[in-house]
Amino acid sequence: MTMAVRRREGAYRVYLAVAVGLIAVAPVVRMLFLALLEPASVGWLTSPDFLEQLRVLVAAVGPVGMLVGTVRGPALRTPFATVTLGSNHLPRKLTLRGPFLKSLIAAAAVSAAVVCLPGAALVVGLGAPPLSVVACAVAAVAVASLGVVSALLGQVLVGPRVWACAVLLGVWGASPFGPGQWFAAAWAGLVGDASVGITGPVLLVAAAVAVLAGVPGLLDRLRGDALLLQAARRESASVAIATGELAGAAAMYRERPTTGRRLSAVVGGPRVLGMLVRDAVGAMRTPQRTVLGALGLAVGAVLLGLATVPSGAPELPGAVTTTGAIAGIAAVASVLMYLALGSFADGFRHAADAAVGAAVFGTPVGEQFLLHAVFPVALVVLVVGALVAISGGGPLPILVGLALVAVRAFDAARGHLPPLLLTPMPSEVGDLSVVARLAWQFDGVLLSVALGLGLALPWLAGAPALSVATLVVATSLLALATAARLRQGRG
Repeated sequence: MTMAVRRREGAYRVYLAVAVGLIAVAPVVRMLFLALLEPASVGWLTSPDFLEQLRVLVAAVGPVGMLVGTVRGPALRTPFATVTLGSNHLPRKLTLRGPFLKSLIAAAAVSAAVVCLPGAALVVGLGAPPLSVVACAVAAVAVASLGVVSALLGQVLVGPRVWACAVLLGVWGASPFGPGQWFAAAWAGLVGDASVGITGPVLLVAAAVAVLAGVPGLLDRLRGDALLLQAARRESASVAIATGELAGAAAMYRERPTTGRRLSAVVGGPRVLGMLVRDAVGAMRTPQRTVLGALGLAVGAVLLGLATVPSGAPELPGAVTTTGAIAGIAAVASVLMYLALGSFADGFRHAADAAVGAAVFGTPVGEQFLLHAVFPVALVVLVVGALVAISGGGPLPILVGLALVAVRAFDAARGHLPPLLLTPMPSEVGDLSVVARLAWQFDGVLLSVALGLGLALPWLAGAPALSVATLVVATSLLALATAARLRQGRG
């Protein structure tokens, strides 16, 4: 009976995956495929700039995977299974082999699919050899294997050794003898001479086989306390997602304070200076999160600058010279900057918690939000301003960053899911309550896209005054909306 139930559950999961793929995924894939067949897209995929972007992207797989493995590794079971299997005589290379293989297969499948889509577009639009697409897909699978093993290594290591290994992996990945150069060679074989690209996949497969051979030893070195901590985080995050609390799920994976415990966060003087020091010390106590946030802020600013500088447009790949592509890149850059600013928005969350709790601080809630805004605003001015000064671009990325600080303050005052959104909303196309809940959960992302486009498009059209006016109006409205959310939370 149990085997029959399992077979039925497996068949239903296959049916569900096929149905979702045909209804939701297939139209998106078709749209992307048709977009990649455009001459501008084909020119971008075959340009030297794209090869360099591929090299940098693949070089970052190793260090990023290692840092991700410190909070959520590939060899992970449920807390109950972790305690049960961790307390018996079986080695971890046997008890944790299953979840690691699932992670490896999932990463390999996604990587191969991502590479095959533009590869198929080049076969149809440029007449590239299909075998070269297969070689690039094999190379992508090898890169995914390197990333998953790097995540496993990050799951094993602790402390500064993780950062040291991540830096070494980044240097190796970006070197002429690293995965970045090898994958770029494989892609060059796809868009040029097929004989040129055979070396890259061969070297990547050899490197993947070499690192996969060390997986059993790494699995045996996993510590029980680290496994249980990650398993508990994953289960708590799953419960938060199931109840519609995505912010709570993200909080489960927030870095715990590790350094700077002896740094004093309380100083005298003006309140502005005191709050700035407190927020800065808090950021220093989570160095990994702070560094990644600053890097995300910088990358988003660079993307936004490249997409909205008219003088640089002819030098960019053809895919970013159209209005639609520019708007897409500006939207992605805005979302990236919004996510990066989350590393510096702990002050807003603290002020929001203080607003709904007992009044134990002498500073009004509105003033607390304004004081906590000084630190992220200073980060935007310093990080983004330095990039703008070095590149000689316009101040648009700074304006977008300042607007996104207001979005972060609005997001911090979110509170719990309103019960009204749990009631059904029947319509001709189905229950719209799901759409309403998704809009409520991702309102920060949607506002980031809207503000990014609302500031970037007028600037690109030669109306910077309209962008500045949009910034002033948007931040004022967000301040009023934040105050309304706080009042609703107190009520």
